[in-house]
Amino acid sequence: MATGAHGSSLWGRGSSIHDYAEEITIVTPAAAPYGYAMVRKLNWTHSDFNAVKVTLGVLGVVTQVTLKLEPLFKRSITYAVRNDSDLADEAVVFGNKHEFADITWYPSQHKAVYRLDDRVPLNTSGNGLYNFIPFRATLSLLLGAIRSTEEIQEVGNDADGKCSSAKLTTSALLTAAYGLTNDVEIDHPSITWISVAVIAKIRMVKDTLAYWFFIT
Repeated sequence: MATGAHGSSLWGRGSSIHDYAEEITIVTPAAAPYGYAMVRKLNWTHSDFNAVKVTLGVLGVVTQVTLKLEPLFKRSITYAVRNDSDLADEAVVFGNKHEFADITWYPSQHKAVYRLDDRVPLNTSGNGLYNFIPFRATLSLLLGAIRSTEEIQEVGNDADGKCSSAKLTTSALLTAAYGLTNDVEIDHPSITWISVAVIAKIRMVKDTLAYWFFIT
């Protein structure tokens, strides 16, 4: 929460944890008469509340956070791969269309991956899961091999090799649908934190120049 990272939205609360904070208790430095420390309880009415929500740890020690909860809902997710020629114009428009919108830009291949991500009613059919691949545990041996390859490419100024490796990685993400599954139950510890069901679908957009090697 303190970093303000991930999940912000151009409208609504999005999925950033700090946007749901209602009250925060923080221990801050104080003068000697107060014992050099003071416990402060802040809410949205306080002028410092927004700063404390994303304090980065520099304003004190957060000891308690009260969050605003919402009724359970589902999210419908579609990934669309597009040319990045109109990315500057599309970014704000796209962000205003989808509550949990996300764009991943891969400039070296002139591609952008748009995540169309919206809340839908809980009674909407479908109970997919979003077991996002980059967040899964990875074998140390595989990580080591990848790192060694990167170092060799760096030493040898192997730009083509770097692009090929990046294309291989991103094509694997597409092939695996980014970890989205339709109506499949998966017993995996890495997804136990997910509190909403996901209706998962992948849509290929025909204006891509290459269907499998599309992003770096």
